[in-house]
Amino acid sequence: MSTQPVSWMPLFPISIAVEGPDAFKRMADMGVKNVALCCMIYSPYRLVLPRYPDKGIYSMEEGHYFYSPDAARYKDLPEAPVPSVDFAGRDILAETVEGAHKNGMKVCAWVTTFANGRTAKLRPDWAVENLYGSRDRLFLDFDHPQVREYSARVVEEIAEKYAVDEIMLDKIPQTCLEQNSLAGRIDPVLRIMGTFCFSKHAAAFAAKQGVDLKEIHAKAKKLATESLAIPPHVTANIADDLSGDNEVPLLMFDHPWINQLLEVRIESIRQYIAEVRKRIDGKRKNVLLSTAFVPPTKIGHDSSSPRPWLAAQSYAAYKKSALDLIHCVIHWGPDTVEYDTRRAVSAVAGSKVKICTHVKAYGASRPDGLQALVSAALRGGAPSVAYFCYDLLSEPMMGAIKNLKA
Repeated sequence: MSTQPVSWMPLFPISIAVEGPDAFKRMADMGVKNVALCCMIYSPYRLVLPRYPDKGIYSMEEGHYFYSPDAARYKDLPEAPVPSVDFAGRDILAETVEGAHKNGMKVCAWVTTFANGRTAKLRPDWAVENLYGSRDRLFLDFDHPQVREYSARVVEEIAEKYAVDEIMLDKIPQTCLEQNSLAGRIDPVLRIMGTFCFSKHAAAFAAKQGVDLKEIHAKAKKLATESLAIPPHVTANIADDLSGDNEVPLLMFDHPWINQLLEVRIESIRQYIAEVRKRIDGKRKNVLLSTAFVPPTKIGHDSSSPRPWLAAQSYAAYKKSALDLIHCVIHWGPDTVEYDTRRAVSAVAGSKVKICTHVKAYGASRPDGLQALVSAALRGGAPSVAYFCYDLLSEPMMGAIKNLKA
């Protein structure tokens, strides 16, 4: 039996669809304590699956749900969760609850909240609206009352119908502007200005916090215009110098309204988390509520390279919230894992909020290097770790997880 620390294993539905109940036996044999099932993926990520020669390449369903949603619950909203087509007739979340509990593991329902490529494309009025009035094709407007209600209702439905032990909120929110456009590196100041949502719903919430978003919009557009005046070849040829956030301190010092806007975004999310906690408790008690955040210091690993400060993911801001746990997703090397884990743990110190560090067990991560990643997370003070993710694990990596030491 493994002597590894308390652990989570995120996974997508494809593994359960291929392996069936055997997937849970294998995870339990590796020493996994908590299974975190993706209940909806916001983008059609393409997975290369090393353990499945008959299913080696798989493109995930964008915006479809891997449980059996009840459309009647959403009849007063213009959108209802759409069940999986690939796994039609199967309730993967129900199978996960049954299989995990049978093998002595707890279940976390991993629920994406404010990103959904399918919904953003079909309902642009629900999508983020940037400073030029353009709608995003992935990220949803988290101040839109219908978006908030829809997302909260999904969580409420899962809490009522499934005996999950934890619900993890993902993308609450993230940035809506990536680091590079089709033409190359986006000037960082333009990226920052282009990330904020200026919808009427965002303006209404800001007004409740005493902030005039119309005035901020004019200031943001002026900064963006100055960025657009820089020749693209100039920005592209110094891309390596524009990959971090070195410009941010001076930008916020010169323009304190940026920090004001960030505080409004954080307050919006705090209120959302409180509402979700209330909805869950109204259906079933003792369900942990958690979030998945990017690292406190390093950029996030996905295509938009999200920064925590820009994505309203300040760890310290939520230490007195309704959260029980923050999943800190650090898909980098051991030193970054230790550094960012320490930062995360320090940020929530003195509160009930705990940190679970997610380490990278796919791609360039070597089986013989996994112990170093886990040890770095533990040195950083994380009481638990997660190995991302079951679907992408090679057989040698599965063996490495089984033999991990705390």
